[in-house]
Amino acid sequence: MTDLAVTPEMAPHQNTAQKPRKRNAFAAVFAFSLGYWRQQIPRVLWAGGAIAVATLMDICIPLFAGKLIDAVSAPHSEGALDNALFALGCIMGLGSIAVTFRFLAFAGITQLTLRVMSRLLEDSFWRVQRFSTDWHANTFGGSTVRKITRGMWALDQLDDTVILALFPACIVLLGSSLLLAWHWPMMGLLVLVGAITYIAVAATLSVKFVGPAASLSNQWDTRLGGVLADSITCNAVVKSFGAETREDGLLERVVTKWRRRTSRTWMRGTTNGTIQSLMLLTLRAAIIGMAIYLWWTGQATPGEVAYVLTAYLVIHGYLYDIGSYIRDLQRSVNDMEDRKSTRLNSSHLGISR
Repeated sequence: MTDLAVTPEMAPHQNTAQKPRKRNAFAAVFAFSLGYWRQQIPRVLWAGGAIAVATLMDICIPLFAGKLIDAVSAPHSEGALDNALFALGCIMGLGSIAVTFRFLAFAGITQLTLRVMSRLLEDSFWRVQRFSTDWHANTFGGSTVRKITRGMWALDQLDDTVILALFPACIVLLGSSLLLAWHWPMMGLLVLVGAITYIAVAATLSVKFVGPAASLSNQWDTRLGGVLADSITCNAVVKSFGAETREDGLLERVVTKWRRRTSRTWMRGTTNGTIQSLMLLTLRAAIIGMAIYLWWTGQATPGEVAYVLTAYLVIHGYLYDIGSYIRDLQRSVNDMEDRKSTRLNSSHLGISR
C-alpha cells in the first residue's frame, strides 16, 4: 500500500523530489506559506503590528509593578500615595492598551487565515482536478482529501504560531533582557543567555528528535485515512466479492503500524517537554538567586526585586509557551509538508497555475 500511488514513469521524478523536501522541510514549508502571505501583506502587517504593541505593553508593566512596591514599602506620606496611585494607573492603562491591541491582532489574524485557507483549498482542488486519469485511478481519494484538509488546518496553526506566538515571544525576550541589563548588566546577560540556550535546545529537539518521527507517523495517518475512507466508499464492491475479512485484516495491519509510529512520536514529544521543563526550572533558580544576591549586597531595593520577579514571570510564561509553540510549529510543518507533496506532484505532471 502506498500513500500517494504513482505510475512507474512518475516514480523516478517523485523519488528525486522527496529527498530535498525531507532535508529542508522547514525551509520548503515556509517558502510555500510565504507565497500565500505575500498576497495578504496588509493583513500580515495588521496582525503583526497589533500584537507587537500589545507585547511591548506587557514588557513595561513589571517596571511599574516594581515602582508600586517601592511606593507602598516607603513611610506613609502624601508623595508615597501619589507614587503608588500613579504606578497603579500606569499598570491599568498599559493593561487596557494590551487587551485592545491583542483583540485587534486576533481580528487581523482571523481575516488573514481565512483568506489564505480559502486560496489554499482552491489551488489544491484546481491542481488535483488536473492530475492525469492514471494518477486518480492509482491514488487513494481518501488520502488525498486527508492531505488537503490537514494542510489547510496546519496553515491555520502556522499563522497563529508564527505571528501571534513566536514573534511576540522574541520581542518579550529581547525587550526584557535589555531592560534588565539597563539596571543590572549581569542579570540581563543571564536572562538572555538562558533564554537563547533554552530556545536552541527546544528547537533542536523538535527538529532533530521529534520531527522525523512525526513526519513518519503523519504518513501512516494519511494511509490509515485512505484505507478507511476508500474501503467504506467501495463497500458495495467489497461485498460483491465477499472480501470483508480481507479488508478487516488490511485495516488491522495499517492500524498496528500507525499505532506504533504515533506512540513513538508522542513519547518523543513527552520527553522533549520534560527536558524543557527542567531547563526552565534551572533558569528560574538562577534568576531568583541573582535577585536575592542583588538585594543582599544593596544593589536592588525590594521594589526592584519585585520588578525582577514580575519580569521573570512574564519571561517564564513566554519561554514555556515557546516550547509549545515550537512543537506546534513542528506539527504544522509536518502536516504542511504532507500537503505540499500534492503540489510537488503537480509540477512533475507539468501542471502549473
